[in-house]
Order: sequence, then structure tokens, then C-alpha cells
Amino acid sequence: MFTIYGKDSKEDSLFAGGCDFVLELGEERKGTEIRLLQLTDMQVIDAGQCRTENRLRLDEKAAWTRENVEQQCYAHIRSLVAQTKPDMIFITGDVVYGEFDDSGESLRDFIRFMDAFRIPWTLVFGNHDNEAAIGVERQCELYASSRYCMFRRGKVSGNSNFTIGITCGGELKRVLYMLDSNGCRHSIDPSVIKEAGIYPDQLEEMRQKAAVLKKVTGREVPGFLAFHIPVDWFGKAELAKGYCTEETIPLYMIGVDVAQADDDFGFHLEPVKYINTDESFRETLHRCRIDGVFVGHCHKITTCITYDSIKWVFGLKTGQYDYHAPGQLGGTLITLSGISDAFKVQHVPSLVPHGTFPKEASAYREFFVE
Repeated sequence: MFTIYGKDSKEDSLFAGGCDFVLELGEERKGTEIRLLQLTDMQVIDAGQCRTENRLRLDEKAAWTRENVEQQCYAHIRSLVAQTKPDMIFITGDVVYGEFDDSGESLRDFIRFMDAFRIPWTLVFGNHDNEAAIGVERQCELYASSRYCMFRRGKVSGNSNFTIGITCGGELKRVLYMLDSNGCRHSIDPSVIKEAGIYPDQLEEMRQKAAVLKKVTGREVPGFLAFHIPVDWFGKAELAKGYCTEETIPLYMIGVDVAQADDDFGFHLEPVKYINTDESFRETLHRCRIDGVFVGHCHKITTCITYDSIKWVFGLKTGQYDYHAPGQLGGTLITLSGISDAFKVQHVPSLVPHGTFPKEASAYREFFVE
């Protein structure tokens, strides 16, 4: 049994300002493993709300309907929850493809779907979420009003900046820092359009909250960082481990095309435009004792690379739209040790056959059920 603190609180935060929410798993969970499931890039699409007439082909309009969301997205999530039995689910962006959800109905459906699991969940915005005409303010209200979703818009750059503490019997085990990586380009609201990036005020808030938690608990509490668009440290990690060079385009599978180092795994099958960071980003991660960074956005990258004492993890894409590596849909399971700060990461494939997928079916017919 769990308790979520912070959803109905009038206070700005808990733990004297260090956590916006606290997920208390109970005294009986002391010393037991904690399981977190990362989902990313569901990109729920309703072709019936297509904003631009020629945006989709006729076969795409027939396939990507609201009625087909179950087989194209929800069934995969059901499979993952059944396989992993998570204590909490966190989503690293692009829940809905906003330009196909101007009414907000797909988002409402998704929230009802997630709440039906009766599992605490949370999310950050991706670059497509806040494109919908319903508006960011209303989207944030819908998430905040969900019974099981821990979400706050935050008061710094972006629309999803907050912290979640995970406790067992009141003992703070880990903090999850949720950040908006911004990057929306196609909103009909000009005020939402913003360059992709992690902004200085976001990092400053992280440092302040980590300092508060250290003062309250008497120790540096380990943390995870979750956002949508990857930063340049992901590229630095693969360069440092020898998986690619600055002269080559990274296209490889660890352990197949390149020799595996440490416990790294995954593949890199598409080019990336990283968010550039400066030394303050690295300094913030170390001051907040971040040892795992989790992102989405790149549908054909699934690498988990340890570098600079941090695991840099691309989550496995969860929904079928818009593209992905054939046969590679699912989620990412993070298992926290019950007796130390250690954790392990593994991708968990969906066991559900893929439904109609018009963008890829002709090229990869053998991988999909028509």
C-alpha cells in the first residue's frame, strides 16, 4: 500500500521545500527492492482531429484513429505493467501528439487509462505535448486533477518542473527530479514556443532543493533526473566509451558492432541533435547526487551508458506512432536496491503484437501483424 503526499497540500513543498511530492511505500517496504517503470513517446494520435488536411495520407487517417489507440499504445502499456509490476511509473514526454489533440480528448482518455492501474505515475512534457489548442494551462490542470498522477507545472522555465521523494517508513530513499526540456515548435500559442534547453533557473531550483534535503536529512540523497530531449552528455558518454568517433555517424549496437564496456547496452540507430550544456549542468548533477539520467525523444536509440559516475539512459519507445526500430517497443525498468543506493536498468519489450502501422508496414511487413 502507498500514500501520495503533496497532491492536496496547501504547502509549496514537502521536506521543508525539497520535494513537491512524496510517495510513501510503507514501513513494510524497508529493505525491499523498489521498481520504477519508464515509459516514453507514446505519441497518442487521433487522425480525426488532424489540424492540417494533407498532414496524413488516406491510409494513415484510416489507421491512426481514436478507436485504434488501444492496440497501438494502451495494449503495450498493459503488457509492461503486467510484466514489471512497478511501484511507480514515470513518463519522459510526448504523451500525446498535440497537433492531433486540439480538443484534449486523447489526453483525458490517457489520464483515465493510467489512473485505472491505481499505480502512482508522473510525467514531463515532450516537445509535442504542448502543441494542442486546448492550451498548456488546461493540460496541466488535467494532470494535476488526476487521482494518481503527481504533477506540478512549476515556477521556472517550462511547464513540468518538480521533485518527487520516494520513502519507505518515512526514510527518504531517492529523489526524482522532473524537468521540462522545452523545444515546442508547432504550438498555435506563440508563448509556448521555446528553444529546446535546460535553463539556468531550472538548474538553480534543483540545487536549492538538493541543499534543503541535505540539511533536513543530514545526507546527500541520491537522485534521478528525467526529461525529454537528450543533452550533449549522452554524446560525450558514447565518445568516451569508444562507441563512435567525432568523424563518424553513430550507428551501432553495443556488444555487436562495438565492444561492450562496463554494463552498457543498447543500440544507436539515428542521428541526434543534442541540447548543449555548460559546466553548470554537470556541476548541478553532481551537487544533486544524480546517478541516473533518463530521456526519450529519439525513437531508435536505446543505449544505457555509464560515464562520469552517471548512467545515461534512452528509454525504450512505448507507442507505435510516429516511427521506431522494427520490433522495438516497450519500456525501461529501474530496480532500486533495498539495502543500498545501487540500481539496475533494463529494457522490457512489449509482448503485444504490433497493430496496423502504415508508415512502416510496406518496408517491414514481416515485423507487423496487419
